[in-house]
Amino acid sequence: MSPIPPNSPDRRGHMRGQSISEAILAPQAVVPDVIIDTKDEDEISANLAEHHHAIIGAEFKNPNNIIKQPTLATLGDTPFAHEGDKLEHHRVVATEFVANPVQFEAPEPILQNALVLLDPRIPDCTHLIEAGRKRGLMIMAVVPKPNDGSKALIDFYPTAEALLEVGMHQVYEPPFGSKFDVVECAANLKTIEAQQNLRFLGVVPCRESAVDFSDILGALLGLTVVNDLGLASARRDKGLMKVAVANAGLRVAKYARLTSGDGSDVIKAIEELDLEYPVVVKTPRGMSTMDVFICNNEEEAKTHTAHIVRSVGPDGRRTQYALLEEFINGEEFAINLVASPATPRGVQVTDVWMYHKIFTEGTMVNTFQEMVDPHDRAYASLVQYAEGVCRAVGIKYGMAHVELMLHWF
Repeated sequence: MSPIPPNSPDRRGHMRGQSISEAILAPQAVVPDVIIDTKDEDEISANLAEHHHAIIGAEFKNPNNIIKQPTLATLGDTPFAHEGDKLEHHRVVATEFVANPVQFEAPEPILQNALVLLDPRIPDCTHLIEAGRKRGLMIMAVVPKPNDGSKALIDFYPTAEALLEVGMHQVYEPPFGSKFDVVECAANLKTIEAQQNLRFLGVVPCRESAVDFSDILGALLGLTVVNDLGLASARRDKGLMKVAVANAGLRVAKYARLTSGDGSDVIKAIEELDLEYPVVVKTPRGMSTMDVFICNNEEEAKTHTAHIVRSVGPDGRRTQYALLEEFINGEEFAINLVASPATPRGVQVTDVWMYHKIFTEGTMVNTFQEMVDPHDRAYASLVQYAEGVCRAVGIKYGMAHVELMLHWF
């Protein structure tokens, strides 16, 4: 199988030219000289043999070695080819052999803009792939925890092959079984960017657990449109979120962090906060209503606190503490927003939903939701508060989702 010819689309509409690195990588493409057209139409001759040799893309001789280092998966025999039926894993090597290390080499022109999807799920990423293809973007997936096929639910824990089959152009995977290192990932993506003449325009988190990593990865890739890194943890950790929101002058429910493995610190927290039952006990980095409990007495509060402190949270990370909160009796709303410097206040509400929940098995479960008018004066304070929360936790770019309890006075 040969690489895609220069300036020709593959079957997914991915357009790119052939770089000097690519020409050297493909043995059949080695020629004495190559002519590069510039904007002023001057002809520049570059001797490939004297230029450099990019060693990204060397295939694995022993498939067992795939799990030992970061890889870039494609449906092609080189990282530059995207046509084919066979899955290939290519090594990512942050090294080049340069003919003259003293002489400055002008960088090759950017041939392709690209977008990173962080921790994608197939049902959620297909429309992003389609949108990217319409805009001529190369879409790369970053999978923090690779699935070798042993995990069920491939749609939610996709293998590299499954992602490529739905239209992903390339899939970056860290060494199998290792803990995801965002710094190492960024270094390897910068290598890929340089050697394939790409330019990453953005990083899109595809699950809640990837939100904080996305801003950090974007900053390490040199993107300027990233949210406040100093508040990255406050956008996911509800305890830190409450601190940031309170520091911005907004009201928050009374709360305490509980760390005792047997729940014994519940009594002291209830007394110091001057709370009455029921109270809410929740995991600090959860999502939806997972590990959120409404406790009507001391025994229930202790039991659920101990469970959270000793367990792994819904995001797959070890939980350091449980959050005990004041119970607010009111209506729950979900507010979606978009943040951009182009908006008048930096962030703007797009839609508001009212949840209709019922109490069952110790927690509140949503039965249905209805959209309400965000421009209705009845919800003016709700909209203003949600916008304030976004600014408080440093959201400056992209979409945001805020869930609030509203107590009517």
